[in-house]
Amino acid sequence: MNDRDRFMFVDRDENPLVFLIDAHGDVEVHGDDRVCKLRAAAILRYVAAQFIAEHPRGACTPQPDAQGYRPGEPLHSHAGTLDRDRKVWTDGTGHAWNLSLPWGDVDDRAWLWGGVLDSRGAPLMRTDAEGDGEVQPLDVVRSLYGPIAPLSGGAA
Repeated sequence: MNDRDRFMFVDRDENPLVFLIDAHGDVEVHGDDRVCKLRAAAILRYVAAQFIAEHPRGACTPQPDAQGYRPGEPLHSHAGTLDRDRKVWTDGTGHAWNLSLPWGDVDDRAWLWGGVLDSRGAPLMRTDAEGDGEVQPLDVVRSLYGPIAPLSGGAA
């Protein structure tokens, strides 16, 4: 995935009705009353018919979640706790993160913990061991480059 795939800006004058569907099938509808509801329903029926016609026989194959993937809930860094000896950080929602392992993102980069927390209490992750790469808190890495998953063997 390149950066152009990650962000898309929508001109609301050109596209007054926008549907966003995430990987889990959750839908957001953004729009105003400039599109007739009956016209929008007709368009959606047409799109549904196209999807149904293109779908292979049988049930959908569920997308496997990446190991360690967490849904988009906030991590509540300020309420997190660190077991420095075990290198395990537990976020404010109770999820444990093994910081002794590198974490891979969707761009096949490995994120490593350098032993430091940010001012909010989130682990600061970096893209290389030498310290010359990008540095971001774990919640930012997960939000911008996720889903993230622990890597075994240390390779991205």
